Amino acid sequence: MPTSGVFNYSNPRVIHWGQGSVAQLGAELQRLEATRIGVVTTHSLIESVDRLRVQPAATIVIGQHAPMSQIDQGVEAAKSARVDGLVSFGGGSAIDAAKIISIRLADRDGRAVAHVAVPTTLSVAELAAGAGYTNEGGDKAGMRDPRLMVETVIYDAELTLSTPLQLWLSTGIRALDHAVEGFLAAGEHPFTDVMAIDAIRRLFITLPRAKEAPDDLDVRTENQLAAWFSFTLPGASASGLSHTMGKQIGARHGIPHGVTSCLLLPHVMRYLAKTMPDRMLVLAQATGADPADRVEELIASLGLPQHISQYDVGQAELRRAAEELAGKYPAADLLGIYLSAL
Repeated sequence: MPTSGVFNYSNPRVIHWGQGSVAQLGAELQRLEATRIGVVTTHSLIESVDRLRVQPAATIVIGQHAPMSQIDQGVEAAKSARVDGLVSFGGGSAIDAAKIISIRLADRDGRAVAHVAVPTTLSVAELAAGAGYTNEGGDKAGMRDPRLMVETVIYDAELTLSTPLQLWLSTGIRALDHAVEGFLAAGEHPFTDVMAIDAIRRLFITLPRAKEAPDDLDVRTENQLAAWFSFTLPGASASGLSHTMGKQIGARHGIPHGVTSCLLLPHVMRYLAKTMPDRMLVLAQATGADPADRVEELIASLGLPQHISQYDVGQAELRRAAEELAGKYPAADLLGIYLSAL
């Protein structure tokens, strides 16, 4: 047991959760002194923006993996509308795009525009002090800046019912990925360990319930709480091996974030088990068996993709990805993980 350490809180200042909690959005915007609101959302949610109960000065639509060209357009639209507050409504792409727009609209003192996130998936991008986007070459890129941190998050299960079930469940595996990689991160982090193990247990229980009863708001709320608890060590959770390998092939081959976790997490866990058996033993106690096998079984039971080949990605593309990522881990090891998921 560690005798000393440091833990830096970097989560949003305010988190509202529960059915109907979107009713708090107006009060939060008033607290943040935001009067001209830019709503950042996706094509699939554009008809649902009125459920936020705000009158947007600008509505900015973002595609999958947050293309920087669309973010640039969003910045210009926000400037033209004199936006002084942002509400992101959607999954990771909309939330990350809003983060980047918020700092691009910073005032002369460098203060980013206030940002309230209303997530409709379980990817928990709203909890990270970083943002991902797709660059002009079609590759995934990212940035870190403390100003990217969302000010307020609203978890309202009622607003998630239109989220396609596969997207909901696959981003639930993304949350599981956050919890596992946060738990396996280097260093001593007792607070994160407790939260991560609890998140893992909750996700194993509640994701199958969501598959069986996709319209059950109580179950969806439980899913949201588990996802929230999965991300208490943001830097480690967002930069673990499964995440890094997934980002390398995700945007390039059109594979959603949550699906990359479905494809890679069990194989990454088997690889890491060789060097951290004690940690894996704790995960085995939490999941009831070999943790990588249990994760693989969960993904299969949810009917989620399990093979990279389902996305027309071959060995040549995987070899290229492994060589580009090589550094901390040898290219041969990374390629081996990719091929095991093929």
